[in-house]
Amino acid sequence: MTPRWWACLVAVLAAPMVHAQTAPVPASNPGYSEYAYDDTEFEDEDSAPMAPSAPPILPAETPPARPFTGAVWASGHWYWDGDEWRFNAGAWLAPMDGYRFINGYWEPDGRMWRWVSGGWARYDSTVVEIPIAVTSAELSTQQAPPPLRVEHAPPPPAPNQVWTPGYWYWAGANYVWVDGTWAAPPRPGLTYVSSRWVRRGPSWYFSAGGWASPGSVRVVVPVYRHASISVARRHPHYFAHSWRRYPAVRHNVYRHRSPGPVRNHYRPAPSHGNRWGNGPHRASPGGNHRHDGGRRGRD
Repeated sequence: MTPRWWACLVAVLAAPMVHAQTAPVPASNPGYSEYAYDDTEFEDEDSAPMAPSAPPILPAETPPARPFTGAVWASGHWYWDGDEWRFNAGAWLAPMDGYRFINGYWEPDGRMWRWVSGGWARYDSTVVEIPIAVTSAELSTQQAPPPLRVEHAPPPPAPNQVWTPGYWYWAGANYVWVDGTWAAPPRPGLTYVSSRWVRRGPSWYFSAGGWASPGSVRVVVPVYRHASISVARRHPHYFAHSWRRYPAVRHNVYRHRSPGPVRNHYRPAPSHGNRWGNGPHRASPGGNHRHDGGRRGRD
């Protein structure tokens, strides 16, 4: 082995590591070191979740049977609830035409750790254009929801916005009404599916709404408008509530940072994604090392 080979190995092992859900691939453009959020898109410093320590090792997940043809698996991940690390299990999502799903991950940011959101990226890119939060928890109650309120929608603030009706949400002890609002689809061509309650036997199950492909009721981009409602820790949607300051849908604009030292290094993974149907993370170019706390999980 040549001295140059040993020098490269030392450089890779000395680089800071990232806790990731699945093996990422290097970005295709070698002219920049990494992607970064455009600061103009963030008015609140708390937009991206932060944690005081590295997340635990990811547990191995065994996804349940694919619920329908083409469903995409979004891996589970750790989240910091302000007191401790808690695990949010993975979930199946409806596919989005022209996009692949990329799992989120935690990366070091000074003395803290910052969450890099997963979401939808175009097949020819590793940039997440439509970040989303995903939760697989199912909310149910034996108490029937009240009748829907009659809403009078105000004029739309913009021509491209769609009225998203209000709905009842179970907070654990009582129902809370979530007002309807105007919202723009994360990309043109998507339709909004309202949140609703479905009765199965003696229980009522909550089906969260969001954006779906035309003609379909399978939500591609879930929207958790109920995330601002206070819930108990054991509530099934505690994950969404604990990250209520981090919107389920956010139009992030990414810019190229100027070339410099590569901060995150990964081992390349196949560009077609893994066997569960989800693609790789957006990642820094040129690296060949990954780290997910010592366990790869179900890549």
